[in-house]
Amino acid sequence: MLDFLQEMPYDSDNYIVLDFETTNKSKGSALDESNRLVLSVWNTHVAGMGTKGTEEVGGSRPFGQRDNYTTRILWGTEYDVGPLIEALERADFIVCHNAKFELQWLARAGLDLGKVKVYDTLIGEYVLNGGLSVGLGLGVVASSYNLGGKEAYVDKCIKGGVCPSELPKSMLQRRCIYDVNTTLAIFLKQRERLRDSGQLPVLWTRCILTPVLADIERNGVALDEDRVNAEYESVLTQFNDKYRELGEITGGINLNSPLQRGKYIYEDLGIAEPTKRGKIQKTPVGGYKTDSATILSLKGKSESQRSFLTLYAEYANLNAKLTKSLNTYKKCVDNGDLLLAQFNQTRTRTQRLSSSGSKYSIQFQNQPREYKKLFTARFTDWLVAEIDGAQLEFRVAAFLGQDKRAVNDIREGFDVHSYSAQTMTDAGQYTSRQEAKAHTFKPLFGGASGTDAEQTYYTAFKEKYPGITSAQQSWIDEALATQELRTVTGLVFYYPGTRVQRGSSYVVNSTQICNYPVQSFATADIIPIALTYLWHELRNRGMQSFIVNTVHDSAIMEVHPDELEEVRQISVDCFTHSVYNYLKAVYNIEFNVPLGTGFKAGSHWSEGEETTESIDPPFEWVS
Repeated sequence: MLDFLQEMPYDSDNYIVLDFETTNKSKGSALDESNRLVLSVWNTHVAGMGTKGTEEVGGSRPFGQRDNYTTRILWGTEYDVGPLIEALERADFIVCHNAKFELQWLARAGLDLGKVKVYDTLIGEYVLNGGLSVGLGLGVVASSYNLGGKEAYVDKCIKGGVCPSELPKSMLQRRCIYDVNTTLAIFLKQRERLRDSGQLPVLWTRCILTPVLADIERNGVALDEDRVNAEYESVLTQFNDKYRELGEITGGINLNSPLQRGKYIYEDLGIAEPTKRGKIQKTPVGGYKTDSATILSLKGKSESQRSFLTLYAEYANLNAKLTKSLNTYKKCVDNGDLLLAQFNQTRTRTQRLSSSGSKYSIQFQNQPREYKKLFTARFTDWLVAEIDGAQLEFRVAAFLGQDKRAVNDIREGFDVHSYSAQTMTDAGQYTSRQEAKAHTFKPLFGGASGTDAEQTYYTAFKEKYPGITSAQQSWIDEALATQELRTVTGLVFYYPGTRVQRGSSYVVNSTQICNYPVQSFATADIIPIALTYLWHELRNRGMQSFIVNTVHDSAIMEVHPDELEEVRQISVDCFTHSVYNYLKAVYNIEFNVPLGTGFKAGSHWSEGEETTESIDPPFEWVS
């Protein structure tokens, strides 16, 4: 039913290149209702959509031409873009730089995002630079292709806060035409590079997620007002108490002053300054290091030193809860607003999603687990459901290493957390199962340092799963020889500077080399595939339930109570069968390790009884 997700359209020349200029509240976001579209410009190379040249929609004056593409210009708001919607419905895909921005405006204009296929040149450049930190703005990317930069004056005006609607129309039009023509030129060069390097399927997998994220961001998430208020008041009271206690023992110094913090900690208390490789660490200007991370890493010797550091750690923890979460939650419920997720597809080195905050948005990928209880459904009697990929990274590592022992443990439901806890306890460091979770899969990501007991476990893990260990070593060898690594999907990660460190056997970048192939395949491919199928399936069935968030290996939904069992069945199918089929169709990957899921639904996020399933793949195991 969703076979079109497996049909990559990028070989077609039936596409549209689009750019919008908007008013500039919240950086022009379509989610800010006070914004409006100002100008739409698109290049079209679609059969039956006109002749060569540049023309203003609604007018007849030609402005020039670019090759065999027709450039169309439309001044007006989202209520005036009917000609654009008509063109998009006839195109095989749309090309944009940072397409999520345009998609949200198109959705606001009435386009069904479920029917849109995207090529995002921002993501394309991100894929091509696998793991390297490079600028991805349109002007920067254009320069890398020798296409020239943007007009400096207009760019400076907009970045300085001038609303595009207030700029001379001729200047704004020239800028928007430049953006469209430049995006087109980048697309043509990028498409060739990605095709030649075998990475077009990687880009396709990233881009099928973009309409999904555009919609999820529009949905937002709901907070339980009573629970938020209670938690906020409790933490604020504790924070104020700790602040007063710190004031009493420090003599009333200004805790917000780095100078006063530094003097008190390192001079009055006499705590030793932090060192690295025997060298005292200072700020760039030679001052004391007094950021929270540094203070929390300090060790106290005297009672007064330990008392301060313990109290400061409690104060810092409460402060983080307020500034990173609760202040925003409180603002939302006080104003009767939803909390908005803002997802980033081009920030992390592993190519997994990240998120960032704004007025009513927080960094969703690392929310405190204890605060899931504050999220609820916006409709009475609805449920909040979460589907996740159970032990996904371990299953991915087992596949990549074709590790027979790991697959047997997965099939038999072996409790790896209890195993790691018992191994460390037997080595002299009592560890509960919950405490062991932080260490269980650390070897998958190149982790090797720790206490003697922890290192004993890491060694035992490598011996227990020789296929995974062998695969990781082969990746290290490849990166040493070539400074890069091609993953199972064709994505290439670059590891410049990889070498054996002088005087030891340690390989520089080895942690990232062991980490990226596992984490990327699990959370930049498999989870986005599952999430995309789930989003489309819910819409295609005309269900009321909808997705409101995604965190690393999971999807969070608001579910109508009458649809709960159907949503569960759809979710499990999308996180398993759909993934197997997509990987085979798009990447020619026969994922022959069982994928597992956990599904939980309750009145609030992460509440309710969890059901787990493990689904066998349609491909035979080859040991």
